[in-house]
Amino acid sequence: MDLSKLSERERLVAEQAVLTLRALDEAGDKAEYGKGMAALEGVIHDKGLRHLRDMLAAAANARPEAQKRGPASGRVPGATAGASSSSSR
Repeated sequence: MDLSKLSERERLVAEQAVLTLRALDEAGDKAEYGKGMAALEGVIHDKGLRHLRDMLAAAANARPEAQKRGPASGRVPGATAGASSSSSR
């Protein structure tokens, strides 16, 4: 991959990925004996999920059609009929 040919959005995502990896390395280095995996998972829950949300937002913001309001493309896993708080209105 030629990093010099990345778009601004791609460079931002790559930078965020590197920062997440560095945070993982730091957490692994500082973790107490026997708690390394928990420390790494904590970083993923914090920085990793944030990184994915940022990528999702960047992809959606780059596409006007993603900003249109409309019905969801499918049901939400685990959703039950009538479970919405708006169903009693």
